[in-house]
Amino acid sequence: MHREAPLDAKTIERLEEQSGLLLRIYQAEFAKDPVSPATESSRSNMIALRHSINQIYGQAAGLEAVKAANSLGPATDAFPTDERAG
Repeated sequence: MHREAPLDAKTIERLEEQSGLLLRIYQAEFAKDPVSPATESSRSNMIALRHSINQIYGQAAGLEAVKAANSLGPATDAFPTDERAG
């Protein structure tokens, strides 16, 4: 049985910061060239972080980090909030 790691306020803050940073990097790359390898790499980094959060802290924590990151800037498809896309 998979056990989720504890999620305290400090961890939540750190995950939100990391998610936000990756989102800002993605948005900058996307603004330069939406189909560049750098844009795709940035998007992949965000998806990898989300999967890691889901595995370590649980799916609810992953969704919360995504929502927090998406609230930092304009909406993109970079960090999808539904499970079909991620």
